Amino acid sequence: MPMFSRTVSLLLLLLAALFSAGTSSAEDASSAALRLACAGDSNTIKGYPAILQSMLGDDWTVDAYATGAATVLDGTLQPYRHSDEYRSLLASSPDVVIIMLGTNDARHQYWDEMRTPTHDFKQGYLELIRELQELDSMPEILVATPPPIYPGRGPEGRWELARIRDNLADSVIPLIRGVATEAEGATLVDVYGHMSASGGSSDLSLDGIHYNSAGYRKMCGVFEAALIAK
Repeated sequence: MPMFSRTVSLLLLLLAALFSAGTSSAEDASSAALRLACAGDSNTIKGYPAILQSMLGDDWTVDAYATGAATVLDGTLQPYRHSDEYRSLLASSPDVVIIMLGTNDARHQYWDEMRTPTHDFKQGYLELIRELQELDSMPEILVATPPPIYPGRGPEGRWELARIRDNLADSVIPLIRGVATEAEGATLVDVYGHMSASGGSSDLSLDGIHYNSAGYRKMCGVFEAALIAK
């Protein structure tokens, strides 16, 4: 083989080896990232996972598995455990799962009109946690209280928002805190308490239920602190 051809061949082999090593390193880094799954409703869909990803950096992969109107309760418009998003979460091999549900359960047509919402909610939430803990990846479970409701920020239906606010504060939030205590291995993340403190976060709410980017960033600060503490 002529000297020039041999030199070119060696250079090509060297470049191929460097490219392979770089690809392998990138794949190793990706596989080493902790997988965080965010289960929830429209407050999860609307933006906090993307903000949390930017805050946590490359050491984490944050994915949302959420559906609008999702509930813990069965017999509603969208029971979370019967959703495609939940089935996708179960197949994702997460290392950590954040669950933030309960706002839609507090709606008048569910909480005020179902026969035993308190019992059914508690048992359904405990079953959800159990199913997640039994995954092969054995994820850590963070049980998050939903953020507060501000009826005065709603464009319409303020009576309905007021019922959600009252049911959430008086019944659903205490139940979630109790579930986090009862479920072995679960950790409470009190988003509601944090965002209700110091005068609340009404100025960060878009419509009484959902939040602007500053509101979701404030929410993410609570999640980040909980994850760092693990």
